[in-house]
Amino acid sequence: MKITNNKILVPVDFGQQSVIAIKQTYNLARLTSSQIVLLHVIKEQTPMWGLLNVSEKEEMKFKIEQRLKFLVAEIKKSVNVDVIYLIENGNIIDKILDTVDKINPSFIFMGTTGSSDIRKKIIGSRALRLVKEASCPVITIKGELHNNDCENIILPIDTTKKSLQKINNAIQFASFFNAKITLVTVVHTKDNKNAKKAKKILEDTQKQIKDYSIICDIELIKLDGDKKDIANGIIETSHRVKGDIILIMTQQENDFVSFFIGSLAKEIIHLSTIPVMSINPS
Repeated sequence: MKITNNKILVPVDFGQQSVIAIKQTYNLARLTSSQIVLLHVIKEQTPMWGLLNVSEKEEMKFKIEQRLKFLVAEIKKSVNVDVIYLIENGNIIDKILDTVDKINPSFIFMGTTGSSDIRKKIIGSRALRLVKEASCPVITIKGELHNNDCENIILPIDTTKKSLQKINNAIQFASFFNAKITLVTVVHTKDNKNAKKAKKILEDTQKQIKDYSIICDIELIKLDGDKKDIANGIIETSHRVKGDIILIMTQQENDFVSFFIGSLAKEIIHLSTIPVMSINPS
């Protein structure tokens, strides 16, 4: 997760969640001297687009560009960072991934939704595909109320195996914001043996993080339920300790964390109103 390219990509559809996602980039862009890249994808393969004549299509593209220019001007009023916009035509996720290949951003910020509504589920599935296929960390933003700063990073870890890369990513992200890290793990309510082992690993990892002069707390969650219960346990704990972001790997190790970017990752991304940063392991 080393910052080398200094670009933050934000897909924009002009909806509320994409505007919220843009605002969430401000501090990171400022602290890492990153350029914010706004990307709007025109979906040409739709019935509505097919009904438009050439003149109407050009007019729509012109209006989109004007809205992007307005957004760029508004961002520059709010924060002293470089901002540009791009317009692409085609499938949304394909074009986002193509843009990732072209500009090699350090992060993608994407507004997402999660509900029983079919349309919103489709939007959520796009975010999950992006999380799985992107070569850089993807931060999914759901909900309306978020801190502008990042003071507490929630780090669910697998105590059956040391998650060195994930710990290093959290340390680096914490260093950007001078944030603390809260280590979280889940054990079965009746599994006292593994609970003791998990607590010991949490304490060892806590000491390792504190060696970098980063404040670190630990939370051991005891649950007896399915993946949704585990996801809710992590999310509820994150709210209780006032977490600002939950950091997960898209391919986790063993035991309960084998659900990550399987069903548990989906549950966390869909259910969490706290931003979630998903990182593909190298």
